[in-house]
Amino acid sequence: MEGMNFAQLQATMIAGDLGVLEAERKAFIKKFWKRFFICLAILVATVVLIGSINAKGFGSSFIIGGLILIGSAIFLGISYNRFHKHFKAQFKGKVIPAVVKFVDERLAYDPNQSLIDQYTESKIFSQRYDRYKAEDTISGTFDATDFSFGEIHTEYKTVSTDKNGNRRESWHTIFKGMFFVSDFHKNFQGETMIDADYMERYLGKIGRKLQQWNPSRAGNLVKLENPEFEKKFAVYSTDEQECRYILSLSMMERLLEMSKKIQFRISISFRNNQVYLAVFNNMDLFEPAVFGSLLKEEDYKVIISMLKLMTGVIEDLNLNTRIWTKE
Repeated sequence: MEGMNFAQLQATMIAGDLGVLEAERKAFIKKFWKRFFICLAILVATVVLIGSINAKGFGSSFIIGGLILIGSAIFLGISYNRFHKHFKAQFKGKVIPAVVKFVDERLAYDPNQSLIDQYTESKIFSQRYDRYKAEDTISGTFDATDFSFGEIHTEYKTVSTDKNGNRRESWHTIFKGMFFVSDFHKNFQGETMIDADYMERYLGKIGRKLQQWNPSRAGNLVKLENPEFEKKFAVYSTDEQECRYILSLSMMERLLEMSKKIQFRISISFRNNQVYLAVFNNMDLFEPAVFGSLLKEEDYKVIISMLKLMTGVIEDLNLNTRIWTKE
């Protein structure tokens, strides 16, 4: 993929695996709608036939029509799920790896690898999750820095009961986005967390007081020397001296520039010799749409843009520069 521009990548994929998959998708859609209208015709014909035979047979028509409707939905659902499973595996097995290699040959893509353990280890999220989806992990080594990033969606469940005693479950998103982890090349003694600062930004001094009482963060709120950084982020650390070494003036400038480039809300933690970055982009970048064309140029440009942003974190944070040595 080296030296190839986007137009050449697109032409190569369309002539190869992407073109084959798009043809399969179109054939399935045609077959799907044909089956749908056949099922619909059977439903209408049955109801009309029973009604014409027995004018008082409305109840029978309703029951039989309902059974046909349920059977049709199950049949179409099974048909769709079977195709989607194959379609998704082919897209992630052949198309996405080509896009990833286009961004950088040093990257490796694994659609089944999960970073959920790293998500937990980061301690960015204090809310316990009840279910999760973690997949589509991309890993690499730039110089001596190992890193990985992938999509994660975590949710927690609440249960409520209405006045009639009916139990209702609701699911709430904790995080949906891209999660990044990299070696920071220092053995941290403490942990430092960086959150988007909304409280002080909107509530001023009252917001800062509330931040100081934040029970979800270990350690203390740390006030730093960069006014712009202070406006954008709230920093908590169990080791203030170490925090100030990590968040030097140059590091704060790099974090500010990185956040402007990424544009989505971000949270960061430094612990266990790692830097963790959560990007709240609320996307499913690598999921193919069965009922939408695979040939939309914009879809691949969005994927490439996000991949470049995530791999750019290594340079943005200067992670290949060894400020410290591991002790």
